[in-house]
Amino acid sequence: MAEVYRSVNAAGSVAAAENERGEMLRRAGRPGEAAGHFERALEALGAVREPDPGTHSAILNNLALTAYQQGDLPRARRCLVRSLEVGPLIGDPVGRAITFDNLGVVEVELAREAGRDQSEPNPVPRRGQSEPNRVPARDRDGAAAGERPARAGVHLSEAERCFAAAERLFRSVLPEAVDDYLRSVLNRVDVAEIRGDTERMERLTRHAAELATHHAVVPENALEAVTMRGRFLHRHRGRPRGAVELMTARLPGLLPDCPPERSASALVVLLAAAGATGDPALVRDVTTRITELGGDPAAPARDSANTAAANSSRSPAAANGNGSPGAARDSRSAAAAGGGASGAGTSGRRAARTGAPG
Repeated sequence: MAEVYRSVNAAGSVAAAENERGEMLRRAGRPGEAAGHFERALEALGAVREPDPGTHSAILNNLALTAYQQGDLPRARRCLVRSLEVGPLIGDPVGRAITFDNLGVVEVELAREAGRDQSEPNPVPRRGQSEPNRVPARDRDGAAAGERPARAGVHLSEAERCFAAAERLFRSVLPEAVDDYLRSVLNRVDVAEIRGDTERMERLTRHAAELATHHAVVPENALEAVTMRGRFLHRHRGRPRGAVELMTARLPGLLPDCPPERSASALVVLLAAAGATGDPALVRDVTTRITELGGDPAAPARDSANTAAANSSRSPAAANGNGSPGAARDSRSAAAAGGGASGAGTSGRRAARTGAPG
């Protein structure tokens, strides 16, 4: 019995050590190598009859994140689903909410991918052929080009289901994890925008801007919420003055604590709205500030066209190895996340959050 006990403890220690090494490599921007350590951590846990569910779920979340970073969305989804299967054993509503949110972000990205027109060009006809053979392109889910719109709708519906589950769990513990809840609200705006549901965008962006005033919300996420609301007011409601009033009131308190590139991006949105109101003094001031931050004052001309692309850059949130909620944020990008796996969120544009496992 003592030998069995030592063997189980050894396997658990190996899993924890491999997970920690994977975390270090992931944070160093080496997801391929990190994934190898996470896989070995799972293999070690396989030798344990009743592995710790927190560790198990955290490793699965980390594997999902590395898959997401490498562009393997189907694998990221599989890992997150497995993490949710482990999740009920933990009794951690915040961690489970984050994992649902992560899965929603992945589903949004799969919907974007399915909606793109990626049909292959006609191949060069062989000698004697009057018509080339059309070979329908297939996406990573195996859907032919003609099936993609329907597949995109399925992914969006699944994303909405995941975000709704995340919302219920977050609301059950508010104000705890209000920062993660805000991230989830911002992720839901993406789905509303893809669907062209401006009324839903109105409700969600207004709610996000209200949440951003909470003292527990980190400045970067508050800035994201205010920027999104300002962009919505200008682009979708035709109220540039409302956008200017909101952003000039809120940005001064947020910009000093945010990275220069994030601050410049927010100011670009303000500059576009200021230009639409015909306020030359504000335009000059904001242009100068963007230049000081290393941004591009000409970006407003491209802002509308680039909104959809920007929306796809939200990363899934991360899970740390001990299964406890965390607050670390990495750059929000669809392919680069910090932590374990949301915006699944997916969760795209938002900074990856470190959170509890599923």
